[in-house]
Amino acid sequence: MQDSQSTLQHLISSLLERDPPRAKSLCVTLLGDAIGPHGGSIWLSDLIELVTPLGINERLLRTSVFRLVAQDWLQSERHGRRSLYRLSENGSELTRQASGRIYDGSPTQWEGDWTLVLLPRFGNSSLSKRSEVRRELIWAGFGAIAPGVFALPRNQASVAQKVLSKLKLSNNALVLSAHELNEGNGLIINSLISQCWDLEGVARQYQDFTDTFAPMLAALNPNIRPSQAFAVRALTIHEWRRIVLHDPQLPVQMLPADWPGHVARELCGELYWAIFDQAEEHLNLLLDKDPIHYQAAKPYVFERFGGRDDTAAAKPAAYNLMKCSR
Repeated sequence: MQDSQSTLQHLISSLLERDPPRAKSLCVTLLGDAIGPHGGSIWLSDLIELVTPLGINERLLRTSVFRLVAQDWLQSERHGRRSLYRLSENGSELTRQASGRIYDGSPTQWEGDWTLVLLPRFGNSSLSKRSEVRRELIWAGFGAIAPGVFALPRNQASVAQKVLSKLKLSNNALVLSAHELNEGNGLIINSLISQCWDLEGVARQYQDFTDTFAPMLAALNPNIRPSQAFAVRALTIHEWRRIVLHDPQLPVQMLPADWPGHVARELCGELYWAIFDQAEEHLNLLLDKDPIHYQAAKPYVFERFGGRDDTAAAKPAAYNLMKCSR
């Protein structure tokens, strides 16, 4: 047991040294993944205690939450000398939008439908406005197939409209549904994939994820410390979130047969549920002293990554490393 704990702690420490998480991004990850299902609020002192083992000191955290409030990601409440934090309305909406990409992935069925966004010039402020819209649409998964033309291979009109509404440009762009009609005669949209999306870069990130976290899964056992389990959960989801929010999550039909994202997502879900109970125990030990703001986990948390498989969770944690190296 001690050897296994030592191995796991070495893997955690090595990851923190090699790729320390950014404080602002880690706060958003924890509030969405761990705090949200328990009511969504956390005292600053408790947040400090949660992130300190992950390499974030108190001064850096205080600066980060201050900036997240200024950027409308978080909102704070003063209770005497104490501060309570939660996601703002804007932060909650952005987190909801991201959750499907993080925990669900792309739909398995695709009927060949596309969403197009066409952007004309916006007067004298054309360049800055177009750059802002381009950045937001690419973050949402759209690819630029031509100047002022963005496409995503599924029905995502609501996502495009939210982006345009956020930038107050709903009346300055066209959002269209489309279906490819060339049917092999002429340019095929699939041939534009490498031009529109950096799939090679995303594939490398998925492979790096598997190389990093498969050994952690192999090092688990039922007796690991709750604090270790929480660290693994936080670092896993933090890294996973960073990758999938840059992945357009194209339909399976448009991806290579050996796409490393499939193996990485399976690994992430298996690791998430393998340490879930111990990670929740750590949260309970730290936060359950405030039952007003810390509540029992909401049922939706158990639907993540396809739903919890209690029969699989009862088995010893191990992972097929040959499968990971495909």
